[in-house]
Amino acid sequence: MLKEGFYCALGTPLDCQGRLIPHSLHRHIEDQIEQGAAGLLLMGTMGMLGCIRSDEYERVVQEGVAAVKGRVPLLVGAADNSIARMQQRLAVLNKYPVSAVLTAPYYFDINRDTAMRYFKAAAEIGNMDLYLYDHPYTARYKLTFNDVLELAALPRYKGIKTGDAVLIKKLLLAKELKADFAPIFSNSDLFSMGHAFGVQRVLDGIFACFPKTTGAMQRAWNQGDVAAGNAAVERIMAARDQMFALELWPAFTEAMNLLGYEGNFSPDYEPVFDPVKDKQKLDAVRALMVQTGELEQGA
Repeated sequence: MLKEGFYCALGTPLDCQGRLIPHSLHRHIEDQIEQGAAGLLLMGTMGMLGCIRSDEYERVVQEGVAAVKGRVPLLVGAADNSIARMQQRLAVLNKYPVSAVLTAPYYFDINRDTAMRYFKAAAEIGNMDLYLYDHPYTARYKLTFNDVLELAALPRYKGIKTGDAVLIKKLLLAKELKADFAPIFSNSDLFSMGHAFGVQRVLDGIFACFPKTTGAMQRAWNQGDVAAGNAAVERIMAARDQMFALELWPAFTEAMNLLGYEGNFSPDYEPVFDPVKDKQKLDAVRALMVQTGELEQGA
């Protein structure tokens, strides 16, 4: 069963041809593990699963595995828009010590029977652990409590990542849920409330550019200092909101670059900030990284 703690949905550093920059990913992973990450998600939403070149997918997995070195669980996004394409990805992942994370298909609207057919087909490939990813804003299908119970009964499914506070509450209270099934909460705005209720696993992509603050959050909670842990969450949320106001993807890339992670962390159709035209935005990103304590003043 997954350890309790925070899970970072990693960014994926790419060059101008959309190729992985391995040393940047390695440094990113090392910083997260150093700050106490309980596990890592590779090629999730912030890791741009839907934007990664097909011929780079396995290379990203290889480099992720090489960087992690078995120190924490490594989960990898594997969803796609057909059973055949999803199973191709699972066949790749089955060669590595990783677990697969699956949303429902995200191109067409689907009903429950179709969604169950898709998720059950995943259990036919390989022997790796599988995790559900409840992300209706992308996948266009909302997993329900009964869906999760049905899929959790399959031996291969070991957990779910969801931002649905009602669903996570039901799962934490469900006596019929198998003991090795791990609910993971991903609604960062409600992390403090979730922690108060008993949520012990949280996952978010915004953790990627705030490793020190996220580590401080988890250490405070582990030590029973709820106020300090909640304050760290609020620093991350305030910085995230500023990044949204500035334009999330280019602000995220700039934040990652400031931490020393080379490359573009955005879809290739998203512009990066221009050093001249967007100087105010670049200065604003640097300022928020200082405010959260990720960078020292003048660094």
